[in-house]
Amino acid sequence: MKKILRHTWKTIKYNLGSLLLFETGYRILSFFLTMRLVKTAIEISLSKQGFSYLTAENYGAFIKSPWTVFLFLGVFLILFLLFLIEACALLMSFVHAGARRKLYAGDFLIEGIKGAGRFLRQGKLLWIFLAVLAVPVLAVYFLVQEVSYVGLLEFTAREVYQEVRPHALLYILLVFVMVFSLLAALVLPYNLLEKEKSFRGLGRSIRLLKKRWKEILKGIILLYLIMAAAGAVFYILATLGMTGAVMLFRPEAGKISSVLIGREYVQMAMGVFTGGIQITGTLAFAYTVYSRVHKTRTEEVPLWDLVKSYNWLSRLGRRKAATFFTLLLIVLEAGYLAVMAVSHDTMLESLNPDTKITSHRGGALRAPENTLSALNYTWECGADYAEIDIQETKDKQLILLHDDSLKRITGLDKKVWEMTYEEIEELDAGSSFGKGYQGEKIPALEDVLNFCLGRLDLNIEIKYNGKNKGIVQRVIQVIRENHFEEHCVVTSMNYRFLEEIKETAPEIRTGYIMTMSYGSISQVAAADFFSVRYDYITEGFVREAHALGKEVHAWTVNYRGNIKRMLDMGVDNIITDDPALVRRVQNQESGTKTGFLELLEYGFGI
Repeated sequence: MKKILRHTWKTIKYNLGSLLLFETGYRILSFFLTMRLVKTAIEISLSKQGFSYLTAENYGAFIKSPWTVFLFLGVFLILFLLFLIEACALLMSFVHAGARRKLYAGDFLIEGIKGAGRFLRQGKLLWIFLAVLAVPVLAVYFLVQEVSYVGLLEFTAREVYQEVRPHALLYILLVFVMVFSLLAALVLPYNLLEKEKSFRGLGRSIRLLKKRWKEILKGIILLYLIMAAAGAVFYILATLGMTGAVMLFRPEAGKISSVLIGREYVQMAMGVFTGGIQITGTLAFAYTVYSRVHKTRTEEVPLWDLVKSYNWLSRLGRRKAATFFTLLLIVLEAGYLAVMAVSHDTMLESLNPDTKITSHRGGALRAPENTLSALNYTWECGADYAEIDIQETKDKQLILLHDDSLKRITGLDKKVWEMTYEEIEELDAGSSFGKGYQGEKIPALEDVLNFCLGRLDLNIEIKYNGKNKGIVQRVIQVIRENHFEEHCVVTSMNYRFLEEIKETAPEIRTGYIMTMSYGSISQVAAADFFSVRYDYITEGFVREAHALGKEVHAWTVNYRGNIKRMLDMGVDNIITDDPALVRRVQNQESGTKTGFLELLEYGFGI
């Protein structure tokens, strides 16, 4: 095992400097290209389907559209080509290292393009399938990074997780995929390097793996532990360096916000770094195993042949030409990153003192959600609004309840539309929160309005469950009968509900709840504001909404760093489980000194 790892490091080390330059440039380029491709695919698909924006309400129709399938298949093919180029580049660098031949960063790219082209020209579906199968284990860090940065992918992953029950099935499937992906990765050197492949040669590689599987498995586990440790060290050092730079060079008023933005770039760099060492380390290990039974002939390094065809470059010399190409790539990418950093300037609307605070689910942190006890806590802690959820009973009474089912709150496994209000009044909605709230009732909307009038304004979310088509008119009626029009806003994920409110009661302010935000919101006329999950809110989204004369409400924000970030973006309302925390962050004086350790806590997300 140790011998394999020593040879793996020796293979990487020979062209280490050029490898680092290539991987840095190629991975940064791949990351931003992927982001751009996905965004463009979403915009084109939305346009072709006649949607101006994408959110949870039209997600199902969007994701099933042939346009979406076709465009994302195209994105996948481009990403697979990028993967092939990188894998071929790395494997050929290991081949040249074995021949004691030095490479420059430009050589990597040309070798990668040549290798990928040669592999695809062979056109054998089996070998292409094996290469695709190797992607998960070789690109898991990159894939996780892309999912976390691309809201649509993250939302899709959450939807799949929620739909598949039991969840253990997903974990079992994931284990099977990763095991077969690892096997495909270990035979990838044979797959990509051999010009004349055969089942016999593939079988020889597989037999070698079976013969030494214990040694190889131990080596892979140790290798991944080493790579994980390297990633952790990189993350700690990068965060320390970024925080130190902010401490030294940023004005006091902007230090926390600068650390929060710097943290996003550290995480981005972490993805580039860990993804790079993962694919490099895994392929170097696989090549070390492969090289014991296969011999690969090498050709002359290609970059200089290309350079010689251009007189002005040939006069520079090979070393200077390689340096020129490498520096040009780094300068272009550094310039792009600098422009992005400037566009994320935190002083956009810096610390909006008018930002309102809304207590989530009536005040669910300190009392049972959607109850009078929770609303009383919200009033006492000084929140501006309480957000409540409205459902309709079997006998058309309006009550406060988040889920369609009563089971989570009361323990009774029945749907809200299957029970009358009189039956629901008998249920205990407090014991699930704590013994001190035993006997707490699920309140009716009318009782809540009476309790809150003169004390607390409300954000009334109307839930859509397919069984409550007339609920909007009944909500409007109760609001008007209790003279609450000036003291509430009404929100929903169902846009048709908002249109109905504007048609019947235009005096009531409405908000459209969005789990993600893609496309243009300029056509959303029935909403006076947008209630958006906080991690999908960007400075650009806030600017667009404000330019349209509409507010942005962020939900559900419970970490102080995210609260500060939302305030700096200039959101108009923060929906939170902890109104007192938001108030403390909001009331921080801009001149208050922030120590290095406190900034580190923000940097590490503590």
